[in-house]
Amino acid sequence: MKNIFPYLTLAILLSACGAAAPEGEIGQKKAELDSLKAAYKELGLRIKETETWIAENDSTVKRNLPAVTTFTLQPTTFEHYVQVHGSVKADKSADLYTMGGRVRRILVSEGDRVRKGQLLIDLDNDAVARQLDAAEAGAKLAKEVFEKQTRLWEQKIGSEIQYLQAKSQNEQAAASVAALREQVRLSNVTAPFDGTVDEIMVSVGDMTSPMAPVARVVDPSGARLEADVPESYLNRVKNGDPVRVEFPSLGDTLRTSISNVSKFIDPANRTFRITVRAAEGAAQLRPNLLSVIHVRDQVQDSALVVPGRTIQEDVSGNNYIFILDQKDGRTFTRKVMVERVSDYKGHAMIKAANGDNSVLIGAAVVDEGAKSVGGGQEVKIATTL
Repeated sequence: MKNIFPYLTLAILLSACGAAAPEGEIGQKKAELDSLKAAYKELGLRIKETETWIAENDSTVKRNLPAVTTFTLQPTTFEHYVQVHGSVKADKSADLYTMGGRVRRILVSEGDRVRKGQLLIDLDNDAVARQLDAAEAGAKLAKEVFEKQTRLWEQKIGSEIQYLQAKSQNEQAAASVAALREQVRLSNVTAPFDGTVDEIMVSVGDMTSPMAPVARVVDPSGARLEADVPESYLNRVKNGDPVRVEFPSLGDTLRTSISNVSKFIDPANRTFRITVRAAEGAAQLRPNLLSVIHVRDQVQDSALVVPGRTIQEDVSGNNYIFILDQKDGRTFTRKVMVERVSDYKGHAMIKAANGDNSVLIGAAVVDEGAKSVGGGQEVKIATTL
């Protein structure tokens, strides 16, 4: 029984220590906490207002404003070009064929200058030559018979049928001679125009065929460029449009104009062909030389042109740029909604979305740093970033 009393005493003491605080005291502390929070909030607002006032009025305080570069937007000329790949075609370039025969002599070498009609390759055409000799002899006889029969007919001697037969035989013999002479001419290879022997494709002793060329003659003094343009540009490309031609292999550029726009659209690739004349005497141009042709399909005077990087897009897909306004010696950005009319090589022609370009003409457009600022934000102008 004596051992129970110490435990009872300890239990009573522990119960007294864990008793809850009175209700009135808890409510008082909560009210005190709310009062402190309100005072803290008010004090924070007063601190922020004071810091802002000091930053605006104390010249010794350096504000950390975002830096941007600008340029003045003025009307200029905007040109848009279509880029297509073309190749050089010689005005005079001929692969030469024969009627067939064995090569007897090759009278020129590759690179030689030749004249029109000059014999280049001599073929063994003796059989045709003998046929020609026989035909010429027969034609001579037919001519003499016809002349005698004509004189007799004029004297009313002989029948009309004899006269007509002699006339027909004479004409047939003359036609046979002409055909054989053409065959002799075609059996030998001659230059079709003044030019340069580009390639000899046979050797002495080879048998030639009408299906395979034996030589090529090229006159490089006149050349043209041809390119295929997508049909979507049909209404924007016309004769006389200026073009800029680049030759990657030569590192050279040629400025000229379109000489012809084809009236035919290729159904296989939906393109039409344009032809560009090269300058006379362009000695560096070679047939099939690759080129890049820039065709000007659009030109606009007094256009508003900005670098494409200055144009941004909002969540609705609308385009805008930032321009700068001055107020009380400070610089602020202003968002202006624009329409992107056309793009070429990193530059864009724009116009105001509301149709009033006066707000853009002469404005200071934010260039570098445009993506790190917002509308109505104070900024500082830097020459470079």
